[in-house]
Formats: sequence, C-alpha cells, structure tokens
Amino acid sequence: MHSKPMLHIQLPPSKSLANRTLVTFAVEGKPLPSPDTSWSEDMLGMYRVLQGNGDAGAAGTGFRFGMAFWAAQEGKKIHLTGTPRLLVRPIMPLVEALRSLGAVINQRKDGSWDIEGVKLEGGKVAVDASVSSQFISALYLIAPLMANPLELTLMGDAVSAPYVKMTKAVMADPEWPVEADWSSAIVWALRASCAGESIALEGLTRCSLQGDACWANWGLVLGFSAAYEGSSLVIRGLPSRPREAIQLDLKDCPDLAQPLVAAALLMRREAHFTGLNTLDAKEIPRLQAMVAALKTLGLRDVYSDTSSLQFDAKDWVPKEESLVVDALDDHRMAFFWALIGLEQALDWRGESAVAKSYPGFWKNWNA
Repeated sequence: MHSKPMLHIQLPPSKSLANRTLVTFAVEGKPLPSPDTSWSEDMLGMYRVLQGNGDAGAAGTGFRFGMAFWAAQEGKKIHLTGTPRLLVRPIMPLVEALRSLGAVINQRKDGSWDIEGVKLEGGKVAVDASVSSQFISALYLIAPLMANPLELTLMGDAVSAPYVKMTKAVMADPEWPVEADWSSAIVWALRASCAGESIALEGLTRCSLQGDACWANWGLVLGFSAAYEGSSLVIRGLPSRPREAIQLDLKDCPDLAQPLVAAALLMRREAHFTGLNTLDAKEIPRLQAMVAALKTLGLRDVYSDTSSLQFDAKDWVPKEESLVVDALDDHRMAFFWALIGLEQALDWRGESAVAKSYPGFWKNWNA
C-alpha cells in the first residue's frame, strides 16, 4: 500500500497579529501596508476603518480597535458602524473605559457610534476583562496617544490573556509581514489526525506570539505528531488514535473550540470542553450553534451550560443521507463543517464565511 503524499499548505497571515500591527503603525503615524490577495476580510475591515471608512463590516476587532483609535484622534470625527450582528456584540466596557479617559462617543438608535476625537487623559482606568480581551488591547494600543501614562485595572475574571500579551509584544516591535495563522492551522492538524494524513504547514515557527499555538502541544491527546522541519510544522496522524476522553480548558484559546469539537466527534471520543464563556458573544452564538450542530448529526447526550460543552461520540455513525447544514456566516463554523465533511455527506450553505480569516481555504482543502 502506498502512503498518501504529504500536503503542503500555505497558511494565511494571522489576522490577530496583523490587526494589532496595523493599529500600531497608524498610532505611530507610519504608512499602512497595501492589501493583497492573502488578506482576510477581518484585516481588510481593520484597514478600512484606520483609513477613515467607518464601516467595519463584520470585523469585531476592527470595530473595537477602531473605536479606540478614532477616540484618540484629536479633532477628527467618524461614524463607526458594521453589520447588524456586530452592532449588538459587547462593546460597552470599552466605551465606558474610553469615556472615563475623556472620550466623546455617542451611540445612535441603530447601534452605530459617532466619535469625536480628543486628547485622552490617560492615567488610571478600570475595565471589565471578563467579556473580551480586545477591550484591554484596544486601550493599550492607543496609550501612546494619551496625555498621561495609562494605568489599567482589570475587573472580573480575565479571558484570552495571551492576546493581551501579543498586543504588548507587537507594540514593542511591530513587524510586517506577520506570522502565519495558528488559529486556522489547527483545522489541518485535526484533518491529519482524523484522515491519517501528513501535512506540512508552512510558516509556523517554534517561537510564536500567538496564544493559539498551544495546540501544537496537544498531539498525544488529539492523535498527531508535530515536528518542525525547515520553515514548516509537519503534522502526521498517528497510526493508533487515542481513545480516552478529551478534556481541554479553552479559556485562553476559545477560537479553537469548533474544530476541536468536530474532531472529537470524528474520533468517536468522549469530550469535555470548558472555558467557553465568551463563545456566545462572538460572530454568532457559537456555543449554541455547536450544540445544535451535534444534535443535527445525531448525538443525543449533549450537555452544555454557559461555559462548557460535554458529549460522548463513541457510538456516532454518519447518516446515509446528505445533511443540510449552514455555517451561519461564521468562519469557524465553516471549519467545523469542513472537518465533519470528511465522513458525513453534506449539502451546506455558507462556505464563503471562511474568507473572514482564510480566503484561500477551500482551494487548499479540496485540492
């Protein structure tokens, strides 16, 4: 029997790193790099907002970072808006923190915002860190524009702490181009595990600023080996897949949840994921969407609360008929269904949602 040839995958740039770098350049008064075909919709949204076009689209990072950036642009005015879903996602902790620094920000009836830039005071400010780390990052990114040094006090149980660390590292040494994206790379690692493939992920390095790089250490749990070879991380599915329950706390890396849940199902594993309390405030209510998806796939014993998801897929069998499913305009639900499609025939909508973070995904996936 011939082994499958190794796949070589060129990953997109990390939108998390790219967006922080773009804001840092803008704060420093440096010209922004020009968009190219590798840029995701989120990166393009951030670029538009920084250029003065106040429509962030569906880009939550562009909306939050953009609000902070324009609030600190003395003498400038902008109307900041986005998709209906974006306009109801959490923003008030950031608004309140900016107002306490002197920002002039007013909300319209449709949920969009009018911003008049002023010289922000700086100094001491408290911010709720339990909803999104982006509130904290937004304030740090504009701190160089404030009259006094920023002194942040974090309230509540802070989430996604690695992203704040990433922000500080980018501000200290912004570089372009940025690293390849670990958040989307996990989809390929899980495919290698589930399908017994070998996949070289180009541009992933041992020393990364991205918190989501943590998944490279989970090979024994998830059924793959990972080795750095040249400028790539090579993932090989293990010949014997683990059978014990998967138990992972995703508090610091919630963007990995959907691919991990899909892979646990394909591996017929019992799974218990915690730290999911921010998922329902994302592009869609992601935790609810995953519960619904698992039930559509025929799982009966699915348990969830506001921060965890638990199920047992030992007896899961794909349905003979093609399932009609929808990514619900969420790029990470599209990754979920891409993995499920390795075994389950699907008739699905919303594949194009991957462009939010990974424009070339389907070209690579179906090659």
